[in-house]
Amino acid sequence: MNRFPLLLLLVLIPFGRAQPLYTEDVLAAMPERIKQWKQVQSYAAALVQKQEPTPAGHTLAEKIGYPPPRLIDHPTARVEKSGEDAVASYYRIWVQITPELETYGLYIVPKGLKDHAPLVIAMHGGGGFPELAAFYNDSRYHDMVRGAVERGYIVFAPHHIFYPYHDRDHGTLIPEDVRAILDEQLRRRGTTLLAVEIAKITKALDVVLARPEVDAWRVAMIGLSWGGAYTQYTTALEPRIRVAVSSCSVQGELPAPDAKPGYGMHREMTTADLIRLIAPRPLQMQFGDHDPHNPIDQVRRSLSGLDVPFEVAIFPGDHEFRGELAWAFLKQHL
Repeated sequence: MNRFPLLLLLVLIPFGRAQPLYTEDVLAAMPERIKQWKQVQSYAAALVQKQEPTPAGHTLAEKIGYPPPRLIDHPTARVEKSGEDAVASYYRIWVQITPELETYGLYIVPKGLKDHAPLVIAMHGGGGFPELAAFYNDSRYHDMVRGAVERGYIVFAPHHIFYPYHDRDHGTLIPEDVRAILDEQLRRRGTTLLAVEIAKITKALDVVLARPEVDAWRVAMIGLSWGGAYTQYTTALEPRIRVAVSSCSVQGELPAPDAKPGYGMHREMTTADLIRLIAPRPLQMQFGDHDPHNPIDQVRRSLSGLDVPFEVAIFPGDHEFRGELAWAFLKQHL
């Protein structure tokens, strides 16, 4: 028996395997998430308390107290490489936006860029964080982060303050009602948690869009659930975002003025109001037809009668991001 072909095959098999994708333990960055929470506490404590507990005004910016106080005119960044694979190089980025506050997130650059590339801001939801969206294969984010990278987009995945499920189950110090607590503190100082976290994105863009690999004229924002809500609010206030995809997030009616929303947001404008502010920039609103958090009849009522252009993409599914819809939309408009 000639064993040479078999031996040759055994030698070649390891070289024929695809290089595994870079990944991380999603709990490893929990200390950073706790640090980010404490920074917002310190920021609120540094502001002067006002008599009026809630920002007031007519525009979205006035209603939420945006921009918040103490923003640095020329923010600086610290970037650290955390890994790489055949698809991309992975970095962590911190951008100092006030003396107390940093924007923290993942910054992922596709391999083999021959020119500058568009930027996609990928916003996690209320139970998540950037590492979960990027590295946890069984999450509802699916390919929200890696799918963008594989299509040649640079991804900036910022972190916002929530009570993440994975951290909750492993003894996080962050309280369950963290957003309500922080938002109440900030409202008594003339701003809101919503305004602060939008500023974390917009001020970070000052730094990220100046990087040589980024095409500063081609910027998109995408997000799931609360990340979809932040996509709507941030795009409404930030003209540098040219196209947006909001997944599984709709606010049809506002809570009563004396209500205390558990997440400290969605008190001033409905989704329909925000869509009007985003127009005429391209916007895709995607929803699963079996999403228990956004019943499809409620979605249709909330978005009916709008006289501005936007796309509604309803897919067979649950509370999840659908890349096949988002990537085709970005390819067309970005």
